[in-house]
Amino acid sequence: MQQQHQQQHHQQQHPFSYIFVGRRTYWLLSVEDVVRLRATCTWLKDLFGAAQLRDRLGHSLGSQAGLRRAVNGQQVQLLRFDDDQFGTHDLLAAVCVVEEGPWDEIGEVIELAGQCGNCDLPVILTSDDINTHTNKTTYVSAPRVLAQLKMVGLHIHFSDGSCLQLFQQNDGELRAIKDEPGFRLEVDPPLPAGHLYQQHRLEHDLPVASRVVYVGGGVGGWAALFEATFASVSSFAKEMILDHFQQSHPTNNTQIRLNRDVGDDPLDGLLLQSPHTPVAGCTMTMSMGDGDMRWLVLTDNRHLFLAWISI
Repeated sequence: MQQQHQQQHHQQQHPFSYIFVGRRTYWLLSVEDVVRLRATCTWLKDLFGAAQLRDRLGHSLGSQAGLRRAVNGQQVQLLRFDDDQFGTHDLLAAVCVVEEGPWDEIGEVIELAGQCGNCDLPVILTSDDINTHTNKTTYVSAPRVLAQLKMVGLHIHFSDGSCLQLFQQNDGELRAIKDEPGFRLEVDPPLPAGHLYQQHRLEHDLPVASRVVYVGGGVGGWAALFEATFASVSSFAKEMILDHFQQSHPTNNTQIRLNRDVGDDPLDGLLLQSPHTPVAGCTMTMSMGDGDMRWLVLTDNRHLFLAWISI
């Protein structure tokens, strides 16, 4: 009875408490606001419990357009969390990583992995995935797409038993797919001032350099061969998925040789524009090399096959 009286007393003192808990209003507060209120306003702590945070997480995920796709008139979610198993701490962390979005680039990575059979949709992140990052400061200090890929990549599996995992070394070195020296992933490598990727550099999705390729054939697998520069972290991730698909599946190829220097060739324009520019009629693009190699994916989850153009 005494506890009930205290709760009623607090609510009488704070007639606007409904702002914090209403289904249509409580997400007006930032995650920082929620954490601060939980720490300083003890009477509000229960109003930001697991149930409320779980609702907020669902709303935040649904608000991320980059994590939704329309398939046959239905909205398909590309990512969700195993939040039924989450405590309050993990729910707060999940809300944080979702709301620190957008997730457009990683949404394309997940979509392509789904098309290529490397993951089931939606990808379901666990508390272990979230805790890949020690805390929010660690998460936001990294380029956004790289931080997101560290969580999602573990769920993108390849036929040899590997996955698109990133390995952080104690000295700061980052490795991709295999925790071996040759599989280093150099983030934001030095590029000439006139390089296409330097001109269109994105702080949240930086260029990377890597020697990782998938070698097909009877003894196929990942190897560290020639170094290549990719327009972004997301371009690297998509290229690894597409490279593995091309080397591990039968494909039908058609080639045509064109002179890109003749007239107003639109293909030349595709190689000169920002590698991050969407191309009409294409699901996604990726770029590597000195800006002279670009892939345009034509199909999406509605198709039973995968089609792309390499320029």
